[in-house]
Amino acid sequence: MQSTPGGPDLSGEWVIRIIDESPQGVAPGVTHAITEKGLYLIRYRGGSFGERITVTDGEGIVGLLRHRDLSSTVQGELVGILTDIIKENPEVFLMFYNRGGPINRKMHAFQLLTGVGPSKAQDMVKKRGRAGWSDFKSIDEAAGFDTAEALAIRLNEELGDPGMLPNILNMLIRAG
Repeated sequence: MQSTPGGPDLSGEWVIRIIDESPQGVAPGVTHAITEKGLYLIRYRGGSFGERITVTDGEGIVGLLRHRDLSSTVQGELVGILTDIIKENPEVFLMFYNRGGPINRKMHAFQLLTGVGPSKAQDMVKKRGRAGWSDFKSIDEAAGFDTAEALAIRLNEELGDPGMLPNILNMLIRAG
C-alpha cells in the first residue's frame, strides 16, 4: 500500500496488532488493527484479535481508520492496548520522557499527561538528569505513577482528536 495524504509510507516491515476481528460495517474478513510503529489505526485483511502480524510493504492493509470508526468496546480497551504497545517497545516511547522539554515559558511537555502539573514536571526533569531514563520502571519510580499508562491515555486522546495541540504523537512518536 502506498502512503496516503497524512498517512504513513507503509514500505518496509511493520508490526500490526489486531484490535477488532469482526468490526461492524466492513467487508467480511477485514479487521481493525493498529501499527506498533507510529500508532496508525488501519483496516487489515485477516487476523484474529490480539494477534501481532508483521506486514511487508503494506500487504493486506486496505486503508486507514479513524478513532471514531472503532466500536465503543475497542475504544474502551484502547488505552490498555496502547499501554501494552508502549511497554513492549520502550525504545520508541522512552524518547517522550527523555526528550520532553518546555513547550513554552509556562508549560512543560510532561504537563500534557493527566495529573502532572508544573511542580511534578520540574521534579521529573530533575530526576531525569542528563543521562535520561533507560526503562519505564525507573521513570515510574521517579514519577510515582504508571508512566506508560499515562502516555497511553494521552496518545488515545490524540488518536480521538487528531487536531489536539500540542500533539505528542506527531511531534515525537511519528516524527522519530
